[in-house]
Amino acid sequence: MSTSHDQNILDHLRKAQTRHAHLAELFSFYEQLFHAQFDFKVHLRREDKPVYPGKKEINLTYLAEGTPQITFDELNIEGAPFVDLYKNIVELLIRNADYPAPAKKMPQPDMIVRYAREIFDSRGPLVGSSQPAELVRTASGFVLAPYLQTACEFILPRIPQSAWHCGYCPVCGGVPSFGAFHGEGGSRTLLCSRCNGEWTFRRVGCPFCLESDQQTYFPGAEGAYRLYVCGVCNRYLKALDVRERASDLCLPVECIVTVSMDIAAQEKGYKCY
Repeated sequence: MSTSHDQNILDHLRKAQTRHAHLAELFSFYEQLFHAQFDFKVHLRREDKPVYPGKKEINLTYLAEGTPQITFDELNIEGAPFVDLYKNIVELLIRNADYPAPAKKMPQPDMIVRYAREIFDSRGPLVGSSQPAELVRTASGFVLAPYLQTACEFILPRIPQSAWHCGYCPVCGGVPSFGAFHGEGGSRTLLCSRCNGEWTFRRVGCPFCLESDQQTYFPGAEGAYRLYVCGVCNRYLKALDVRERASDLCLPVECIVTVSMDIAAQEKGYKCY
């Protein structure tokens, strides 16, 4: 059974389909992907598991030092369950994302885990958007998502927002994929590209390199959306002015809805991380 947070994402995804009919295929893919990932999280949340994220204490020293709360090894990725999820996601990618069926047999579990570790250590998004990645790596990133999301759901609510001032996620260290501005002169919320964690960050400045002088933005086709680009590190961040949409907001879905902004930014040579 999905959590209320996961159900909220699915509900917003279905609502978005009515506003953005031209993205029907993309929404269909993510709805199937989310169902597979969210169902898997039920297994991860069992209290009888050897490593249960709900028992992890918040490391205050890490907060003060700017160190994320979890390491890859603490995710406790297991063999058989995650391989089953991997197979489901591979079938989904072949069926919906134009990936060719693999010529070789199923990779060894340790290869999938190795890819997942590399993705985790990079601090980048689980799936690179700048160029098509090989099937094994793409599926490995999607398999990693429920582990990170589960850890975030247990850990993030216990982290004081005032104790974290970095431009990357306090839970997993992931870079942001989306931002939301709250009111005139108010705060900015960043969305982690990996675990869906949200945290408060200063309103002005690039979260990637922290420079403020050479950051500018372009308005999206819909007035509330903005594409921020940095002239120093050449990275971009999509954002939404929440004053225009104060209610009915779900940042993970907004990140999908604005895929055209990713394409536009990357065509101009900007990077997402």
